[in-house]
Amino acid sequence: MNSDFTLLAASLIMGTLFIALAVPLIRRRIPPNHWYGLRVPATFADERVWYEANARAGRELLALGVLIITLGTLLYLVTMPSWLSVLLWFALIMCGLIVYVVRSWRFANRLLEVYKDKTASTSKDAP
Repeated sequence: MNSDFTLLAASLIMGTLFIALAVPLIRRRIPPNHWYGLRVPATFADERVWYEANARAGRELLALGVLIITLGTLLYLVTMPSWLSVLLWFALIMCGLIVYVVRSWRFANRLLEVYKDKTASTSKDAP
């Protein structure tokens, strides 16, 4: 089997999987659990953070899935050595995953702080 076609197939499978995993998160269908979703301390600290952070993480995961499919297709269509295609594909996917994790984690932490501040200010205003 041609290695360029293998890279395209891997991109299609991985991208489709990411998109399929993203949709329930975006639709806020996944309750807090220890197996699926953005599972960081901030999301477990507040259920509102869980749903909001997972919805955003889902949108970014969907974008990453589309990016992976697009990247695999472009690398399939461009003429270059197979080792370079694989290297570029791997590097860009790893960078995308790292950015996805860092952005999602930071968003969840900021969101928890916002909710804590709102709760604290609401309790101070109470008679």
